[in-house]
Parts: sequence; C-alpha cells; structure tokens
Amino acid sequence: MRILLLIFSLSYLVSAQAQPRQLLVPGGIAIINLEPGNDSGYQFRNKPVLVTKIEGKPAALVGLPLSLKAGEHFIEKRSTGQVLKKFFEVKQKQYTTQHITITDKRKVNPYASDMERILAEKARKQKARNHYSIADVDVDFLRPVEGISTGSFGRRRVFNGQNRRPHSGMDIAADTGTPVIAPSAGRVIETGDFFFSGNLVYIDHGQGLISLFAHLSEIDVSVGEQVAKGQLIGKVGATGRVTGPHLHWSLGLNGNWIDPELFLPATD
Repeated sequence: MRILLLIFSLSYLVSAQAQPRQLLVPGGIAIINLEPGNDSGYQFRNKPVLVTKIEGKPAALVGLPLSLKAGEHFIEKRSTGQVLKKFFEVKQKQYTTQHITITDKRKVNPYASDMERILAEKARKQKARNHYSIADVDVDFLRPVEGISTGSFGRRRVFNGQNRRPHSGMDIAADTGTPVIAPSAGRVIETGDFFFSGNLVYIDHGQGLISLFAHLSEIDVSVGEQVAKGQLIGKVGATGRVTGPHLHWSLGLNGNWIDPELFLPATD
C-alpha cells in the first residue's frame, strides 16, 4: 500500500506543478515584484504578505478578499521613518449564483441546541485561517485530488431558497475514498468533525498560506504533524453539509480566502 501511495504522489509531482497566476479581482491574487535585499516587512491591510521567488526574483503574493472594492490598492512597508507603498489596480468581478437543495434541513437551519457547537467551531476555524508562521513556502502546488472541478469559488450560495455567504473554496467531485494529498509541504494546525464542514484538515504552508480540506470520509494526519508535499492527508467523503461526495478545498492567503485554481496548472 505504501508503494502505491508513493507512486500516486510521484505522478502528481511529475505532471501537475505550477506557480501561482495573478488575477486582480476580489478573491484573486496580486503578484508584486520586490527589490532584492529589500523584500521583507510589507503588509496588506495590516497583515504581512507572503514573499517568495517568481522566476528567480522576489515577489509578494497578496490575497484579495471577496469583499474588496474595485480600484487602486497597495501594500506598504514602514522603515526608518518612511512609508514605502506599491500600488496595484483591482477590477470588479461578478460571480454567479448557485441554488442548492440540502435534504438534511438541519444543516441549513440548525437547532438551537446546535449553536454552541457551531460557534465554538467557528472560532477554531477563524484561528486556523489567520494562523501565521515564518517559513519558506513552496508555491508550486499539486492538485490535491483527482476529480472534476466545479469551478464554484466565489459563487453566491442559496441553500433551500435561503441566501448564504459566497463559496469560499473550490469543489472537486470524486468518489468516496479517493485519496487526498497535501498540495505543498506544511504543518497540520487543525482537524476534526465539524457541523457544516464535516471531517476537515487545516494545513499551514507558511507565511499566511493556509489550506482547508473539508467533507473528508477519513482523516490520515494529526495536529502538529509535519506533512510532505504529495503526502496522503485523508480521503474524499460526504460528511457535513453536502449533496454528494466531493472535496472542498479552500486556500487562505494573508487571512483571505482566494481562488485555489490560481495555484494550480492552467487548463486549456
């Protein structure tokens, strides 16, 4: 079994790597070139931004929240009494609306007895999303699971006729039990069975880049574990609020959920 998993992981490593792509819209990424030797200390909205190398040169990767308004924005750095700013222009994007029927009505309108659990889990998820660690980051991501991507990031969600928040990740449809791998190296910072998300795993990839994997049928890692790129972390399932088996993958950057597709190889 170990040999099969190794072959499975290596196939990803060979065929499915890509550096992130810029998309200057809410939910996208700004990639800003920085000066060598003067590339640290930049922030966006008072949060540090990820600094890596793109084509051998230092660059900041900035996660743009779905709520961001179109117009001019900037990252800034305060140094020796000066404020250095680098500007970028964001365009508006209109995301589509998705109507979904959930048969378990409790997952749409929870009971009063569910609220204590839901609020406690919300606090844990916010803490994980905003986690920050200083580390070099491998931004050549792998696709975490083989399956069909719905391209649903940013869609406004309507559950059983009721408006909910926009979709914060991408859904990849696959059979229950399909292996899910870590798209990049990192450390597991949260796991558990959550009311809405089902079995989930959070991985800290470093510098505010966080992956969330939800609705798993099985979790194969534990909190505090250092995982390698391509390592098995769980299996696709249909736990939590779902209509069928799939992987929900959210990718956070400087505290904002962004479109994970921008970290995957471009499709024709």
